[in-house]
Amino acid sequence: MGWKKWLLALVLLPLSAYAAPRIATSDWTIAETLTAMGHPPVGVGDKRAYQIWVGHPSLPERSADAGLRFQPNLERLRQLRPELFIQSSWFTHLKPQFARIAPVRELNFVPSKGMDYAHTVQATRQLGQLVGDSAAAEQLIQSTAQALQQHRQTLVPYAQRPLAIIQFIDPRHVRIYGNTSLFQVVLQQLGLRNAWTGTSNEWGFSTIAVSELAKLPANSLLVIVQPHPRQVRPALEKSAVWQRLPYAQSANRRVLPPSWSYGALPSMEHFARMLATYVPRQQELAW
Repeated sequence: MGWKKWLLALVLLPLSAYAAPRIATSDWTIAETLTAMGHPPVGVGDKRAYQIWVGHPSLPERSADAGLRFQPNLERLRQLRPELFIQSSWFTHLKPQFARIAPVRELNFVPSKGMDYAHTVQATRQLGQLVGDSAAAEQLIQSTAQALQQHRQTLVPYAQRPLAIIQFIDPRHVRIYGNTSLFQVVLQQLGLRNAWTGTSNEWGFSTIAVSELAKLPANSLLVIVQPHPRQVRPALEKSAVWQRLPYAQSANRRVLPPSWSYGALPSMEHFARMLATYVPRQQELAW
């Protein structure tokens, strides 16, 4: 190919053909969205814990562990040679340390009032602009919307049965997710009702005693999101309080694999898919 033809071909290359900058982040929400867009970070905080609590999409092997999220390994980060840090405001106090390595941009997927679908879409577009691949961001937005619509159709039979979304802290206490949570956003997108109408904090939940589950609407379906401490299930089997609740019967509960409750579009789609997969099932997932 002559040099003029080569130059013309280079000019006509789509922007997505150019490599995105080498990005590092401590924020799992940013990490999951980058990965879903096809631009996984070169470094991420607490990678091992990410694979447990988030997991979908899984981080590739080339995404290195950069230390603890709130205590990053700065020497490791220098070795990774990121060209850009993208962080949420949770890590503002670490910005001066990151800035000595590469420029830092701040992006918040969760507004102070709680999770919001429209805000998540807007933040996804902003992230696409930061990595120079707006097309990947739009693809993620569209594919998520299509998947949510598909899962909504699957769950139509449950539209009239309120769902209570919980995670066990220990055998006597749970986090129950309310109207500021990612789970609430997904329930709304799926045309489902949240059984919990009480308060929820900036992270989307209230901490309540297991006995307070008795106050939920009588026809509630309890959705237990893993992970939880290993001793929970054996202790519940011996708990008089738990045995008096309707959720001691498997017909009134469902157990789901882990879903990241502070995530973005990938976590929303994953949670919706888990609901569509496990809510209609009669056989319970081991917990």
